Amino acid sequence: MRFGFFLGASLEKITRTLPLILLLRQPDFSVSCSNKQAYCDRDKGSEENCWKTHSQVAEYSTAGEMAAPKGLLLYYNEYSFYSQKVVLALHEKKLPFETHDIDLNGEQYKPWFLQINPRGEVPVLQDSGKIIPDSARIIDYLEDNFSNGHSPRLIPMDQGGEVRQKITYFRGIIDKINGNVLTIGSLLHPELATGSKKVPFIGPVRKQLVNADKDSAKNLRKYAEDNPGAREMLLEKAENQEKKHEKMLNKEEFVAILKEADKLFDEVEAQLAQHADKTNWWLCTDEFTVADVSLTILLVRVNQIGMEPYFWTNGKRPHVEQYFMRVQERDSYKKTIPTAFSLVKTVFKTQMPLIIGVSIAVAIALIVGGWFIVKKIIHK
Repeated sequence: MRFGFFLGASLEKITRTLPLILLLRQPDFSVSCSNKQAYCDRDKGSEENCWKTHSQVAEYSTAGEMAAPKGLLLYYNEYSFYSQKVVLALHEKKLPFETHDIDLNGEQYKPWFLQINPRGEVPVLQDSGKIIPDSARIIDYLEDNFSNGHSPRLIPMDQGGEVRQKITYFRGIIDKINGNVLTIGSLLHPELATGSKKVPFIGPVRKQLVNADKDSAKNLRKYAEDNPGAREMLLEKAENQEKKHEKMLNKEEFVAILKEADKLFDEVEAQLAQHADKTNWWLCTDEFTVADVSLTILLVRVNQIGMEPYFWTNGKRPHVEQYFMRVQERDSYKKTIPTAFSLVKTVFKTQMPLIIGVSIAVAIALIVGGWFIVKKIIHK
């Protein structure tokens, strides 16, 4: 009986099951998808907390040292809602960049990273002597400093002030919808998310994400004790996290958030309908803009958590649905959004010792099981 699974299971079944087992043992997936957007308080005077010189951060890294990078370096997590906005913008602007993947199971609260971003959040962009946190600020920085013949603008300057105002308006109202809040709410109230769930929000991960959100405040308090210099900030985050979790547990509160998102999608649908006859038209113009960056990543997250039937499928908002189908064909989209294969590859990469151990265990089980079968045949 002990070897029954391996003897009775097909190779296909084992192949399908192993990545799932490994995924459940991979802790960074429990929080990476619900990462909160970094921010800088624009009302507290200078941008001291938003910009640091390279000399202030160069001595810190996971290994205790950091060579001065040449070009753009993005600290991010590929499943982070706000990181994906920056990655999409970088690809749209055709900018070369390097990445440092932050394990959101605690690496963001290591002393070296808190020196880079005192709030312990991704994304953060490093450009030679400057450190820029917050996805919106990063995209603005890229637009202000890297817009020329080789790098397309995401806010076109040659189409008049009215178009720029429209782009700014839609970007603003889209960015008010917090994709991470939608994610956690959909996990806590699954009856509202009736669509198919996409990677990484598959069944086992969903349960792990709920537990991670519930334990987040407790973990933040532990990190506060381990990082005296960031203690006040981390305790504040812990308190805010508790309030947010309690709010999300209330279904009425979450439905109110969905109604706000509904209003947004009404405006987006109406805007797209104005140019339904133009096959090359995006949200505000025939060029892909910052408003499209924000809209695309929001649509991706809604689709991944299974809430697209609530917002646009089955003829509810046909222009939004068509837009989402079109945007998935862009090269920038394909380079930004991780696929199921990417997830499995990440799991195998991060769990290689476990994989080797499981592989050996499977091989031994098959050999031992085979030996028992041979003995049975011999004794017949």
